[in-house]
Amino acid sequence: MTDPAVDRSLERDAVRGDPAAIDALWRLHAGAATGYAARILGRHEEAEEVVNDSFLTVVSGRAQADRSFRSYLFTVVHRACLDRLRKRQVRRRLWPVIRAAFAPVPGPDEALEQASEHAALERALLGLSVEHRAAVLLYYREELSSREVAEVLGLSDQQVRSQLSYARRRLRELIEEEDV
Repeated sequence: MTDPAVDRSLERDAVRGDPAAIDALWRLHAGAATGYAARILGRHEEAEEVVNDSFLTVVSGRAQADRSFRSYLFTVVHRACLDRLRKRQVRRRLWPVIRAAFAPVPGPDEALEQASEHAALERALLGLSVEHRAAVLLYYREELSSREVAEVLGLSDQQVRSQLSYARRRLRELIEEEDV
């Protein structure tokens, strides 16, 4: 997470065409945005393209004084992902196993158990609608607040909280069904 004040300063400079500010914003946010888009779209290459286009849209557009750069970028990325999904008419896509970036290396038994849990979670996430999956990924994986998730998805904060509650309950059900 970055400081919103730093983002606003960098965004102002980037809108003015400062290459250093554009590069700094890219380094701060592109990785997370690409990871999010890849999980929604199921294709890393397509996610990179969406993030590149979205980043250019955000940086070349007017500054969003009432929102953080991060939440505005995720809003544009999210909408671009939904457009891609609509065009492809794909409801569900397989995507890579969720990996912990700097997790300690587990022992063989623990690694097998973790892999099994990750695979179960991956399959369960695919059982959610795109809207519920997006809310879960933005809130838990990208660590956006429920208010920021609401901005990205174009919903109220209460709607996001409701979607997260439903998604958690549904994930538990799907994982339990698999264990039976």
